[in-house]
Amino acid sequence: MTLSLFSFPSPPSLFANAMSIFNLLALITSGYMELIGKNKQYAKFCDNDDTGSNKPKAKEKLKLPSRIGMLVFYTPSFLVGLASFTFFPHQDCRFLMVISVLTIHFFKRILEVLFVHKFTGSMMLKDAITIGLSYGVSTATMIYAQYLSQECPEPAFDLKYIGVVMFFIGITGNFYHHYILSSLRKKGDREYKIPKGGLFNVVICPHYMFEIVEFVGVCCICQTGCTFCFTLGTMFLLMGRSYATRKWYVSKFGCKFGKDVKALIPYLF
Repeated sequence: MTLSLFSFPSPPSLFANAMSIFNLLALITSGYMELIGKNKQYAKFCDNDDTGSNKPKAKEKLKLPSRIGMLVFYTPSFLVGLASFTFFPHQDCRFLMVISVLTIHFFKRILEVLFVHKFTGSMMLKDAITIGLSYGVSTATMIYAQYLSQECPEPAFDLKYIGVVMFFIGITGNFYHHYILSSLRKKGDREYKIPKGGLFNVVICPHYMFEIVEFVGVCCICQTGCTFCFTLGTMFLLMGRSYATRKWYVSKFGCKFGKDVKALIPYLF
């Protein structure tokens, strides 16, 4: 009963409801795999997979340059968001806000890949495709569920404007810490360094923390069960990834890495 005050009813769509549960379980599973060390092979984890190994490979693994792989991550979702402005008629204010913030999120990611991030390594082709498809399907499902909810009564508590504020706080904080990370490396530098500045002094993944704030904002704008499932799953995934990232920094830098620097939440986790 309490949830009905804050969210639209479940859409009359077996597909949308099934995909919501599937996305939640898939993201929780991915977060658990990160937690136990079975990491998706991109960024530092892919580089780590290749270093110091003289063992013959049973078969050559298909890889992409990291920049291309990251574009594979985000471009399908951006195109889904962009196409939604045309494909869905009779758009109300909330629906326009939803597709706008999702499109902005992935467009910002593409711009960062092209102009902000510095890449030195590669990533597994299968991981790039898997993650790109996952983002694309999740984005399409959230937009479709929102479209169906337009015919339902509005929730008693309208959170969409609070959501807009949280979204822009999250996307700004995420960009700021991505910029700090990109500034660590000079041209031609391939070595990882311990990030400093911003909230890196208290958590090793403040960019993930702000991404969670961003998607909580999206969840408040949408107020659908589908987006709630995606946001909750994303929290579990980023908790697992940030834990694995902190563990990687400790293994690489040892006592140079501050023991009080947490993974994701200042002073707690």
